[in-house]
Amino acid sequence: MIMSELIEPGKRSRSASPSSFKKRARVDHPDADSSCIQLCNLPDEISYRALAEKYPELKPYLVAESSQRSTLDFKNPDAVRVLNQALLSTYFDLHIHLPSNSLCPTIANRLNYLKWLSANILPDFIPGHLTGLDIGTGASCIYPLLGARYLPQCDFVGTDINEDSVTIASRNVDRNELQSRIKVFLNTNRLTTLPLTTPGFPLPETDAGGASFAFCMCNPPFYESIDERQRLRQMKRGTPGLNTTAKDDELYTDGGEESFLSGLVDESAIHNRRIKWFTTMVGKKSTLSILKTKLRGVGVKQVREGVLIQGRTTRWVLAWSFFGQGRFYLDVPQSPDETRAWLGQVMKEMSIDTVVAEAGSSGSVGSGVWYLCTAVERTWTRKWRRQVKAAGVETRTADQEPVLRFRACVTSVASSRSASSISLYLEAGFESNDLMGLFNNLRRKLQLP
Repeated sequence: MIMSELIEPGKRSRSASPSSFKKRARVDHPDADSSCIQLCNLPDEISYRALAEKYPELKPYLVAESSQRSTLDFKNPDAVRVLNQALLSTYFDLHIHLPSNSLCPTIANRLNYLKWLSANILPDFIPGHLTGLDIGTGASCIYPLLGARYLPQCDFVGTDINEDSVTIASRNVDRNELQSRIKVFLNTNRLTTLPLTTPGFPLPETDAGGASFAFCMCNPPFYESIDERQRLRQMKRGTPGLNTTAKDDELYTDGGEESFLSGLVDESAIHNRRIKWFTTMVGKKSTLSILKTKLRGVGVKQVREGVLIQGRTTRWVLAWSFFGQGRFYLDVPQSPDETRAWLGQVMKEMSIDTVVAEAGSSGSVGSGVWYLCTAVERTWTRKWRRQVKAAGVETRTADQEPVLRFRACVTSVASSRSASSISLYLEAGFESNDLMGLFNNLRRKLQLP
């Protein structure tokens, strides 16, 4: 059985964002560590018989198809619940209690959301310690628990409005000894999905490029009522394979997902400096279009989207940020040593002060060599060059305040000894457009398209 398919998002369509959005530079992560991903992942095909040998509680739910092959009765909610416990235990070393009256999460679908974040959001940050916020974490606490395994650089805060769910989620965290990485918070104010200013809320001490949280994630209630849910299920081809049980507040909300997520967009505008990237799962393509239109009116500077396919179910991921682009990345067709020498010379020509980060400093995390770069004039711009030419001399003084500060990292490319990459990360408090201008200048100097 093929568990899931992850479709990587293509380029953002012109209609997806306002004309003021800048074209994003490439955001691949050259330093991604695949060791954890290899250990914490689902195989493409699952042998239920072999899985039951590792997790005997699954054996009563096996249905023999032949002498060599077995399947499960997916209409039995107990079978689905035990299957998910078996998958989490076998492939992620996670041991959780899933109550029969709570939403039983589809593991592959949840994992794909985390994969999308890993590929499309986390590369924006200097490698290091980050914190994510899970809105509506549920009794399973599935995103923080999976995230603690799949994203080892991330801690999580999970929120929920249901007291029983928060109690069970906290026990699941304790059961896996992840209390130092996951906090669960009961949101008693049903008028907000982002209780960031509620007394007692565990704001993280980490700095995500000027924000408290690197990202938030949300798997919203998709339906307005049980009638809408049944109508949509009937529209699918064939008979739905899973019998889903859940609390009403996990499946239904007034106005459906459109109303719920429109509220999240409104709240994101209020908390636009506390969370670097707001992200959510979206169940209907019509909702996706409505949300993208709404985002144009609240001042977002970046929008990204992706598609997740799980069996016959399609979900979308929508992400938006009120911060300008904070990371730019270049492939360079020369060795790391040659690239470091070239970059140092270019920084010197542009009068940008460059300091190699010492071991143990915040800029030295991750592989490669890190530099802290400070510019007191926009020496990469044509305007600056025209001013210098007109004046006949540079106007720089020793006490000038910096106009741009960023970190640069030169790394090797695993597939080639004669190739390297340059990553530029904007420091908090400085303008993305300035770093973009410098980045484009470097690209022209390298004669890259």
